[in-house]
This record gives sequence, C-alpha cells and structure tokens, in this order.
Amino acid sequence: MTVSSKTAKKLIYDFMFESESAKEWVEDVWGLSPFLGQSAANAAEVLGALLETCSERQLNAVVASLYSAHKETIGELSSASEWRVSIDPKEAVD
Repeated sequence: MTVSSKTAKKLIYDFMFESESAKEWVEDVWGLSPFLGQSAANAAEVLGALLETCSERQLNAVVASLYSAHKETIGELSSASEWRVSIDPKEAVD
C-alpha cells in the first residue's frame, strides 16, 4: 500500500517542521539568527521544489526510508498514525 502524493508531502513536512508550518519554522530560526534564517528559508524552498518534482513513487520511497530510519521520532509526531502504512520501498522506486 502507498500513500498519495499529497499525504506523502504532508508527512515529510511534518517530519521536517513538526507542528509548525515551514514559514513559521523559518521565522523562528530567523529570530534566532538572520544568517541562519536565510539558510532555513533556502532549505524550506528547496524542500518544496524537490517535493513538487518528485513522482508519487519517489515520495513514497522517501516516506518509507524516513519511517524506517526514524520510527521513534515519527512516533512522537501528531501525524504518527498516518505514517503506519505498509510501504514496500522496492515498489516505490522509479
């Protein structure tokens, strides 16, 4: 079973930014340091661009890889129950 592109993107954003939106995260980092804030803004923009160019199969491969490597961290996210889908990384590779 796989997840839709929309769900995969949501899960990846939740993993990256936890309960905050990317914009809020960038603003928080910017408040700590404008230099780091610019890097955070760049990282959020690159993530968004990459997620928009990935196929659904590629996004599912990322979700499966993250889940495999970070089960404990993901278990603490508000979206944790959505991560518990059966994803075969072999099926998700283009």
